[in-house]
Amino acid sequence: MGNDRNESDDRVGQVKHLCWIVVVVACTDPVESPVDSGDSSDPVLSAYERDLAPLLLACTGCHSGEDAEAGLDLTDVRAQVEVESSQMEMALIQPYSHLESYLWHKVAGTHGVAGGLGTGMPVGDNWSQENIDRLALWIDLGLPD
Repeated sequence: MGNDRNESDDRVGQVKHLCWIVVVVACTDPVESPVDSGDSSDPVLSAYERDLAPLLLACTGCHSGEDAEAGLDLTDVRAQVEVESSQMEMALIQPYSHLESYLWHKVAGTHGVAGGLGTGMPVGDNWSQENIDRLALWIDLGLPD
């Protein structure tokens, strides 16, 4: 019986040691990205500016101004946060949940499964899975600048 307790204490000690290793590794400086982002002072901002902003800006060809398709103006995508879609009862962008964000469903092509209407976006020029995943991550992280 006493031997079982010693083994249990040893396992707890090993887990604690492993947790400290994880904390130390997580708190060290991140590895430099091989991609030149143009702004090394803020890698999150530069990743958004480099990867996602141009994709969303391309949507403004149809989704901007008073005559925006489906009434959706993406000139300032942050203005669509927690705004209900005109096609279904779901926020266009729900911070921290891409699965509750209709914009993500339209780009991912899952809008029909979510209960929405129409076609996936952008029409005739679908985003790559990598870019769809970037949008999901950006939303899930709470829309960092």
